[in-house]
Amino acid sequence: MKRNILSVLFLSAVLSGSAFADGLLVPVRPDFRVRGFWAVKYHRVDIKVRNQVADVTIDQAFVNTGTSILEVQYIFPLPPTAAIDDMTLMVDGKEFKGTILRAEEARRIYMEIVRTKRDPALLEYAGYGLYRTSAFPLAPGKDVRVAIHYADICRKDGDLVEVFYPLNTEKFSARPIEEVQVRVDILDQGPVSAVYSPTHALSIDRPAPEHVVALYKISRETPATDFRLLYQPARSPVEATVLSYRPRENEDGYFLMLVSPNPRLDNTAIVPKDLVIALDRSGSMTGAKLDQAKSSLAFVLRNLNPHDRFNVIVYNDLIEPVFEGPVANREENVDKALGMIDGIHAGGSTNIHDALIASLKAAGKDPGDRRAQYILFLTDGLPTVGQTNEVAILRDAIAANAARARIFAMGIGYDVNVRLLDNLVSQNRGLSSYVKEQENLEPKIASLYTKIKSPVMTDLAVKFSGVSTRMTYPENMPDLYDGDQIVMVGRYARPGRISIDVTGHLAGRSRNFEYTAELAATSDRYSNAFVEPLWAVRRIGYLLDQIQLNGRSAEVVDELVELSKQYGIITPYTSFLADERTNLASSDELNRQAEMKARALSNTVDGAMAQVSAGNRSALNQANQAPAQSTVQSTGAAQIGNSTVASYEANQVERLANVQAVGNRALYRRGRQWIDSAVSDRKLDQLNEAAKLVAQFSDEYFRLVAANSIPENQIFASQQPDQELIILLRGQVYRITPAAAGR
Repeated sequence: MKRNILSVLFLSAVLSGSAFADGLLVPVRPDFRVRGFWAVKYHRVDIKVRNQVADVTIDQAFVNTGTSILEVQYIFPLPPTAAIDDMTLMVDGKEFKGTILRAEEARRIYMEIVRTKRDPALLEYAGYGLYRTSAFPLAPGKDVRVAIHYADICRKDGDLVEVFYPLNTEKFSARPIEEVQVRVDILDQGPVSAVYSPTHALSIDRPAPEHVVALYKISRETPATDFRLLYQPARSPVEATVLSYRPRENEDGYFLMLVSPNPRLDNTAIVPKDLVIALDRSGSMTGAKLDQAKSSLAFVLRNLNPHDRFNVIVYNDLIEPVFEGPVANREENVDKALGMIDGIHAGGSTNIHDALIASLKAAGKDPGDRRAQYILFLTDGLPTVGQTNEVAILRDAIAANAARARIFAMGIGYDVNVRLLDNLVSQNRGLSSYVKEQENLEPKIASLYTKIKSPVMTDLAVKFSGVSTRMTYPENMPDLYDGDQIVMVGRYARPGRISIDVTGHLAGRSRNFEYTAELAATSDRYSNAFVEPLWAVRRIGYLLDQIQLNGRSAEVVDELVELSKQYGIITPYTSFLADERTNLASSDELNRQAEMKARALSNTVDGAMAQVSAGNRSALNQANQAPAQSTVQSTGAAQIGNSTVASYEANQVERLANVQAVGNRALYRRGRQWIDSAVSDRKLDQLNEAAKLVAQFSDEYFRLVAANSIPENQIFASQQPDQELIILLRGQVYRITPAAAGR
């Protein structure tokens, strides 16, 4: 019966031109490696998911980068859980029949290719199925378009449906790809709440409550991570779902929770808000800054919700409210505010203390008022008049915030007290954002306001019972906004059924939602493996916040180093781990270098580097994906955050050639050896002495491959030519010597 259904769906996929899988070319000649002879010009994917079934196709253009005709086979790995019955491949309009091979036979083919090509790149697919075609010619310099169609059943895990796509085969391309696009069109029988990718940043469009279109698009890059998207049908006004991962028995597990509103909630569920905008008009705002701020505020005021109220406070050394109190969102009030704002000029000093207190008083609400209170505080300078002590400013602001207003601060330029603003928002459930010295204000303010425009549930709190949890982030739950979702991560002490209470104010009324989840006792080391490094990213962000806001301590610095080293999550404060001269086994040396970085971080309060630091910590604290694993051809792992003002202003991703993040582990290059982070605390000479020597591509090597998990084979697949790999597998340290040395 299933075969008949899939046959119909497959025909539908062919006719509709949808997309779902990615392939690579394997040269037929045994002396040609898999990589280096061809490149992908473009790769466009469109995935249509209906009732948990994906109609799929791929449109991809290859080019021969050599000077002679290349005979190739087209292959691609089938997802481990795929239920595919038929496929068709078109090469320049000519149909090529292929063969679908299940996992056992596919493993033999993968290993055969690896043996003949002396190239480990395909080893990470040893647990996958395989689709393989007959050979066809690839002329030099000529584009060959490949189209492939099939249907697949999406895997379901509890309430979540997963769309999986093996995108990482693109790393075999000899050069970056001009265009990669993955489009997922989901139409369900009911509303869809959470839409989350643990692997790729998506833009989300919701044409209807039951219809979601997610898009991933990049240019002139080489993807290195399989694409995964999770979505959840909605049943209640607020949904919460949990994914767990516990790779090691008798140790903590890791969980991720998504909290999202039901998109079918009507407009009455949007909480009316009072918004107070505090605009800095001190002398340093002269010129473009003030003009852009005026335009930005016009956007905000023109986009208030119908039942919102607002006020604007303009300040320098004087505090000037536009209205005596909050006024209704009516055209005449907006016009009056914009007219007064348009007439102001920059001048004077910066009285941040009194501007904050005035804003908080303006946000004060009457007992029983169900409105949410928000403050958007803009400043481009340090406090220069009035109370200038940051401790006193924070103390007085907290005391004045009787309305529990959310404070969102935007620092404009480099002359702001970053520590003051970050402390201010962290203690008032808000968010800080910073604008570079020459950056346009308008998109930043518009983006921030669009995010907080429509609160659905406020004063959120999450309580877990049944299983002990710890180190959960974010520590203070933000409000839940229409079309948004909250990603929480944490650790749990033991497996079992956990009860979750999510409380807060929904549509102005106190509400409580109860959920249950089963936290895994053991995991398959693959499906939810992303949860562990994502938790580590958030934990590192928290530790850096503690250093910046409260000063450094030996315990914090030590944990920061250990987490960064274990997962290869490199920040500017742990970049010394990538230096080949750094002794990874010496905790004294590592902590000494980290202490120097921590001292600089805690002492940097304002200036350009303070804003760079704030951006670095924000990237960690708001991360929804763990860093993508490194490609074999890349220059190394991507650093999270920037080391210099120049790279920050250029939005440059800094890479570290001596670090790779692969299969939930880090690999560090020392000389011609890549060292597994699981054994990096041992001295190199001791490691080499204790390691069992295995020649690459030997029979023993392939026995290890057969016993490995997918993440472990990803590490094998990353081994570079003429480099050694030292890796811990099932309690034994192995030293994998390169193919040339193993002959």
